[in-house]
Amino acid sequence: MSQIELQGIGKTFRISKRPEGRMGVLKGAFVREAKTIAALKDISFSIKEGELVGYIGPNGAGKSTTVKIMGGILTPDEGDCTILGRTPWKNRQAHVSRIGVVFGQRSQLWWDLPVTDT
Repeated sequence: MSQIELQGIGKTFRISKRPEGRMGVLKGAFVREAKTIAALKDISFSIKEGELVGYIGPNGAGKSTTVKIMGGILTPDEGDCTILGRTPWKNRQAHVSRIGVVFGQRSQLWWDLPVTDT
């Protein structure tokens, strides 16, 4: 039985783009062009108990977005996600009491300290 199950996960973000140039600063205060970015599209996988996996890809591939959905930080626009029998974003407090997620850049980690101290 799978401990982690993602089926058809999709997530988009809407970003505002300000016009360029000096007048763009003033114009951008009143009018902004919006653009929709697809961060995840139809992501599906399952991980069984005891499996060891790596989730790799280039910058902008959606790795962090996927992990944030699995941690309950973000809600997907479409699809289903089950972690240890729970939907992460529906009861986040109960969910995060059983898991751990760490985000950080290499420059932010303390190499000479154990994880619990960092």
